[in-house]
Amino acid sequence: MQHFARTALYMAVASVFACSPSADADSAPPRLGTVTVEGQGKNTLESPANGAEQGATISGQALNILGGAGQTNPYAAISFLPSVMAQNPDPYGLANVPGGNKGVRIRGERNPHGGIGTVEGLPLSAINPGPGEQFLFDMENIRSITLLAPPFSPTKLAVFTTQGYLNSNVLWPRPKFGGEVDQSVGSYNFHRTFIRLDSGTLPTGTRVFMSGSYTHAGQWRGPGASPDYRYNGEIGISQDFGQTLNAKVYAAYGSMKENNYLPLTYTQASNLGQYYHLGYNSALTGTAANDVNYYGYNRQQFQDYAVFGELNWHPDDQNTLVIKPFYSQENGYYLQGLSNLGGKPALRDWVIDHSLYGVVAQYDTQWRGNHFSVGYWFEDLTPPGPPTDFKIYRLVNGQPVFGGYALLARATADHVFNSPYFQWRRSAGPVTFTAGARYLMEQTPSFTVYNTTGIPNTSYADALNLVTSPNPSSSVEGRTFYQWLPYFSAVYAVNPHLDGVFAYGRNNGAPAFNNWPSIQMNMAAFQKAGVTAQRAWDQLAPETSDSFSLGLKWHEAAWYVNPTFFYATYRNKYVNAYDPVVGISYDQNAGIGRAWGFELAAGAKVWQGLSLFTNLAYDRAYFTQNLRTGSGALLPVTGLQFPDTPRFVGSMGALYEYGRFSISPTFQYMSTRYADTLHTQPVSGYLLANLNMEYHRHIAHVGELTVNLSILNLFNRHYIGLIDSSYLSTAQSGGASFYPGAPISVAGTVGLRF
Repeated sequence: MQHFARTALYMAVASVFACSPSADADSAPPRLGTVTVEGQGKNTLESPANGAEQGATISGQALNILGGAGQTNPYAAISFLPSVMAQNPDPYGLANVPGGNKGVRIRGERNPHGGIGTVEGLPLSAINPGPGEQFLFDMENIRSITLLAPPFSPTKLAVFTTQGYLNSNVLWPRPKFGGEVDQSVGSYNFHRTFIRLDSGTLPTGTRVFMSGSYTHAGQWRGPGASPDYRYNGEIGISQDFGQTLNAKVYAAYGSMKENNYLPLTYTQASNLGQYYHLGYNSALTGTAANDVNYYGYNRQQFQDYAVFGELNWHPDDQNTLVIKPFYSQENGYYLQGLSNLGGKPALRDWVIDHSLYGVVAQYDTQWRGNHFSVGYWFEDLTPPGPPTDFKIYRLVNGQPVFGGYALLARATADHVFNSPYFQWRRSAGPVTFTAGARYLMEQTPSFTVYNTTGIPNTSYADALNLVTSPNPSSSVEGRTFYQWLPYFSAVYAVNPHLDGVFAYGRNNGAPAFNNWPSIQMNMAAFQKAGVTAQRAWDQLAPETSDSFSLGLKWHEAAWYVNPTFFYATYRNKYVNAYDPVVGISYDQNAGIGRAWGFELAAGAKVWQGLSLFTNLAYDRAYFTQNLRTGSGALLPVTGLQFPDTPRFVGSMGALYEYGRFSISPTFQYMSTRYADTLHTQPVSGYLLANLNMEYHRHIAHVGELTVNLSILNLFNRHYIGLIDSSYLSTAQSGGASFYPGAPISVAGTVGLRF
């Protein structure tokens, strides 16, 4: 499921609180338990103040290990934090599940469009049906990853925030000349090479780095590779203009090609003894019903680019202005075989070509003990998503024959965000107060859908030039939503070792854009139910949550205990529900819900070289009203736990260090969950074990050598990991698809930093 590297998180977490001195409440903001690991040594640690926010920051050597042998996926680094589910069909986290579900759920909240991730505080992930930001950056070039659970301050920007805030900070050019070379190999023909070179500070005050990597891994079930290849290149430049002005620019390029993993039906997922290793077919048979499951007809290929900059002006210690422009481009395709597309087996070809651009500007100042932050975020996203074109290919004697466009649409208005925000912070004795708000203006896209009769097999751009008439009954006009997102927190420093924290915040979630392709592909059924395309589009509304947290941060020299209670209410809850009138499942903003729970992070340094640690969570996330679907049907869900949300999630482990060697076993537990809204599809829980071993050695006049060996899923447990209910799911009637977690896997990495 996740990388061998989970163990490093526990190294970091246990060592932080076992070894870090407490901050003095009178001389610095209170320490609040956010975990930061810096540098190369496992005990070079820092625990910075971060308001009342609940979360963790992982960096340095811990991040290098935690990212796993795959080193391309930030989600692996957070997989063991409280109330977090971060899952992937591949043992190295390299598989990109088609669509926007990237496998992360926090406190019962999923992110349906891949929009949780940010880079340097910039929403580069946005609406990502492709791999996007998730696979664009090598983890060796990331200096830290921060995950915050709601509520958090309005300065933490993301396209959607009800799930949480996940930010990756890049490793800008280092001040000294140096480099890094890593070589990884592992089970299922996994191999990866990474190289980075830093110029150091040149006489002009300029710093430059360049890096490149190549990654390949075969599938552990069925033929094909995920990825067949992934090439990545990154470059960063930093320039000082005197003492008060600095400019930076960063560019990343990624090219990947891979075969999709076969998702299982619920019946198959309920019988893993028979279907655990089931994959796509390795050969064509000439029968269309079988050949839609040929591995060569279920694949993807993408190229992604991103460039962003930062202009930082700090004329004095009291004032700072930061301006961050950004741009990203993605193009590629998903090819999927479906057993029933228009009543027959067929291939669906979705060509994706979209971009985004924007800017974030923020001014910080201090005045008489008050700290003020004022900023503005603008971003323009061109669809898809939602999709603008689907091609259909019918299979004749195993060969694809063009069957027309299932969808052809032009976006007449982009998806646009405008959001001014402000924040104030002040300390009054032992209490530090923070308050602020964001005003969010979200313009949803508009689409003109065209009749496709007679349109040949040509490019999307050429097809638009050939259309002769729009289809008004399928076309839609977007609208603009306006929201205030307030925030307030208080931190009470009881003593230098103990803080009490409280926070409240409102967060915005996603409109159910995934209903768009469901409606377009099943228009006759919706019209029969009396639901027009415009009516369904008008039912979209941003999911909103009001979140509260109350906790303690208790840190002593050799142990720590961090208990947290949280409570949240949800409106316009984003759910995938079966509509009995229409006859399919589709995504809707139809839920009213509530979540509450308890999280405990604790650890102790038992004696020299041995640390123990655990993260536990109880999550009760459920509907408080029955669902009314887009057709008007009422579903009895009151009191039922949200889909794909276990009530209990826990992890524990140990770290033993002896000289240059370390060994760390870890365990992860997840209780039973339900795949569907009505709880007709239970999915069993599981307990996983991993083992990580490391060796470090400094080689004179050469550099630091690191050797890592890890065993994932040590006891070869068969279980269901990722559950996907997106519109690109291959399950019938829009139901969920199920991905087994990877079996026992062994991976090793040899690295040299000089």
